[in-house]
Amino acid sequence: MGGFSKMDRQNAIQQPTEVLLKEIELENNVREILNETQIYFDYNVVPDNTAEHNLPIIKLDLITINKEHNQKFLFHSLKGVSKIGILKEMIAYIQEYKDRSESYEIEWINLKQPEKTLTSWFLGNDIMDVLHKFYYNKEKTQFKIFRIKLMPLA
Repeated sequence: MGGFSKMDRQNAIQQPTEVLLKEIELENNVREILNETQIYFDYNVVPDNTAEHNLPIIKLDLITINKEHNQKFLFHSLKGVSKIGILKEMIAYIQEYKDRSESYEIEWINLKQPEKTLTSWFLGNDIMDVLHKFYYNKEKTQFKIFRIKLMPLA
């Protein structure tokens, strides 16, 4: 990130304790809403050429981790100027998302282990949204999808 002096961000130790506690509380709220899902909060400072302010832009990729398949999938990405603001927006997104999204089942294989057909479930707006989440940060040629099925409403 060389050359982005305005992109520098305070380390956690430099943040007020109240801010860190609020961030932890909001992250825990996200975990509670997503129940038993294993999630990882991937925060990054990203360039923003359109910013009219000097605050760094933080991007949160909320990643789900499937321990059985040993795979990571994207749940949702958001950008903002504070973790607290992004986490509040993520909570609102998840609550609305769970109500309006459709459930998809994907049968697939990792070509490094082609003998093992796997099944994963995703919530998404449409098939393209689900595919984006499935292939997030992956080499597409390493995977083969056999079937994507829109699941009936419960």
